[in-house]
Amino acid sequence: MANLRKGHFEVDLKLFKLGGELAEDDRQCAWELYTEISTRVAVVGKPNERVSNFDGELYSESLDSLYRFFGEARGVMRRFPVGKLRIDTHHHLGCLIHEYMQKVLRPFLENWHAVYRHWWEHESNQALPPFSRQAQFPELQAFLTDWANVRWMMRKLQSTLVTKYKLVDVHSR
Repeated sequence: MANLRKGHFEVDLKLFKLGGELAEDDRQCAWELYTEISTRVAVVGKPNERVSNFDGELYSESLDSLYRFFGEARGVMRRFPVGKLRIDTHHHLGCLIHEYMQKVLRPFLENWHAVYRHWWEHESNQALPPFSRQAQFPELQAFLTDWANVRWMMRKLQSTLVTKYKLVDVHSR
């Protein structure tokens, strides 16, 4: 996790309040997380869309990408050791990552990843083309609604990282 030293900021995302002073380690940690978020359609959807549009996505592959993102976010936390922090650590970026993992990503994956994967591999009509096949998922609307909510929260985090850590927004270029 990053060391809070220079420049002050505070972020309140209602899920978690983030604040402190910024150091270059903070920006590096934020950039690594931003890179993982912004390069995965499964996490934030397609660039510049206001509402999640799942057209053209194979849900089984996107779910796997979302699951891998969870591991990558954990790795970002690991690469920035907490030993560099001062005593007050509850307003740290690593804590924000943890909150998103526990309150946004984990509940979605627990609710849907195994259910969809089981249906896809064992119950769906494997004779259908992939996009027609996934459209037959019995709980499709609830599944996509929940996923759209996850993407909305992750886009908010992505935007916050750009603004508060003064990162280059790769989607605005």
